[in-house]
Amino acid sequence: MLLAFAYATYLSYYGSRSLKTAFGYQSDVVDALRDTSLLEVQEFDRGAAPDELAPYQSLLRADLKRIDENAETPEQRAPAYDPHATRRDYEILTDELLKRQSRGTQEFEATVKRNLSTRNLSNAMFALVALLFTVLVGRLRRVIEEGRSLVERLQRAFISEGRTLPNVDLGSVLISATRGSNVGGDTHDAFSFDRRHAMFLVADVSGKGIEAAVDTALIKYTIRTLFSQDTDPGRILAKFADIYIRTAENPETFVVLFLAVVDLMTGTLRYASAGHEPAWLVHGGTVRILEPTGAIVGIDTGEGYETRTFTLAPGDALAISTDGLTESRDARGRLLGAETVRQWLGELSGSSQAMADAVVRRLRKRSKRITDDLAILVVRYQPAVDVARSRNAAAGVPALSGRDAGD
Repeated sequence: MLLAFAYATYLSYYGSRSLKTAFGYQSDVVDALRDTSLLEVQEFDRGAAPDELAPYQSLLRADLKRIDENAETPEQRAPAYDPHATRRDYEILTDELLKRQSRGTQEFEATVKRNLSTRNLSNAMFALVALLFTVLVGRLRRVIEEGRSLVERLQRAFISEGRTLPNVDLGSVLISATRGSNVGGDTHDAFSFDRRHAMFLVADVSGKGIEAAVDTALIKYTIRTLFSQDTDPGRILAKFADIYIRTAENPETFVVLFLAVVDLMTGTLRYASAGHEPAWLVHGGTVRILEPTGAIVGIDTGEGYETRTFTLAPGDALAISTDGLTESRDARGRLLGAETVRQWLGELSGSSQAMADAVVRRLRKRSKRITDDLAILVVRYQPAVDVARSRNAAAGVPALSGRDAGD
């Protein structure tokens, strides 16, 4: 019995290490895929300068190094990366990483099966080991479920859901790419202190799991606090960037985010964004892309964040998403891109929630599987009364004319 007990304990310990190693390898491959897409977009779609690309290249090299450290076979080692890569090289790098992700998934499943199989044990030893294994697995599951429940409660606390604000119709989607979990680094928020001005936030935090959830809490409540003192999005982001850089424990973490402040009575919208994916302004039958107004928090040394201003007409909508939308790929590895999203939004109608859900349906149809965390927030201006007079009387606020204040 003692030998059986010792052997069963060894199997449990070895199996846990194997599962941990396989899971760590998969996480490193997912990080590399994310940072490859981010670097490709910065270099070819946004035309970033070499010195601006250096931080992104450093992150990708760190990802590939971790892949090599966790690789157990030559086939699992990280693919080569050349900082002078062409777009075709990035496509090849992405394909190679996707292959490793697929092989890693197969190895993870095989590891689970190996650790569940005890067919080579004698009947007596098998019964004892199986009993011990059941006890250990039961305890492990309870710990996992308790941890997952805790994180999900934290995540719900970090995200504004079902908030009702006057004169706006809200729709939102939050999807975690981690199977079996609602934990991710993407978040959104809608909040008002005085029922006159409301802030709308969408943010994407690097990292995953509890660490990312903690960062989303920092973002949400720091921005809310700053919003209570100032309603200018550019100044709020500048103050937040300074706080985040001085308080972030991991120097490799970064945040991209979009912040809008809307006067709920007049429809005046002001926004600023820290290296965020483009947002889209839906006005009648036209859809405009709103480009970033400042640098990513935590990577680039920003020179401040420009605030741009619009006046929303009744029925106008603001759509904001994280890069899980625009950087999703189809079966041939092609990025979705902001322009395609612009076309989709021009074809959609209905409530804000209906628009957000329709975008996700189209994304699933194109990409089959969502491989990155995704947050979408749609804000439609729907005043309960005619506010045309108050908008026209608002001094210094231009009506929507196809150009924003920063053009």
